[in-house]
Amino acid sequence: MNYNVSLVKKEDARQMLNYLQRVGSETDFLLFGSSGVPMTIGQEEAFLDSVNNTEYSRMFVVKKENEIIGNTYIHVNPRERIRHKAEIAISVLKEYWGKGVGTLLMENLIDYAKSTAFIETIYLEVVSENLRAIRLYEKFGFITFGINKNASKISDDKYYDWVLMRLDLKRE
Repeated sequence: MNYNVSLVKKEDARQMLNYLQRVGSETDFLLFGSSGVPMTIGQEEAFLDSVNNTEYSRMFVVKKENEIIGNTYIHVNPRERIRHKAEIAISVLKEYWGKGVGTLLMENLIDYAKSTAFIETIYLEVVSENLRAIRLYEKFGFITFGINKNASKISDDKYYDWVLMRLDLKRE
């Protein structure tokens, strides 16, 4: 594997917006389509700058030859009673599916979560038809704890159920 994993930087904003448009056009399994996310470069810079400057979130990117090919995001609500659980999201460009990029991102994400003094559970929602992603999560020990019926609507007549999964981190 010849990939570089790093924390995202605000200087990655333009590249991240381009990545999100591309990855959004490759699958219906994300929360956005080919338009990407509705942010200007300035808004994305501000968001990326804030992501890694708090103990409650991190975003990692995988680059190959300085091009973003995958990313992952972990976020914790700082409210005292729920900050023990973190929500994650992950995406990888289609040409890199099955090539270890998702595994690399998950390893970094889980290592970060374990390094905090407060994250005890990681949870996610994944489209039920996204079997490749479900297998990745299961490989890391995630378990299914529910189904959210018709959670995303792709068109007037196409809905996807979401599988709710969680990983309980062992404290040593």
